[in-house]
Amino acid sequence: MTQDEHWQTMFDAYMKFMKDNKRCPSKYKAEERKLVNWLKYNRKMRNKGLLDEARLAKLSELFELSEKYRRVNQHAYLNRN
Repeated sequence: MTQDEHWQTMFDAYMKFMKDNKRCPSKYKAEERKLVNWLKYNRKMRNKGLLDEARLAKLSELFELSEKYRRVNQHAYLNRN
């Protein structure tokens, strides 16, 4: 499996997880930690400017979906305007 195929596999697994579970993977659950670490690594690469345009576009799609399922604490609910 090439690096591009592996990246695409992990991207698909992350998207499938969010769509199936209606939440982002948790760093506290061992079975989900691989997805969390994959995204964390890709964020670091994006911030360093080392990701190509195709991967950046796909990551932005993933970040949009993750914002939809972002966890909100109770303080945010209590202090809404």
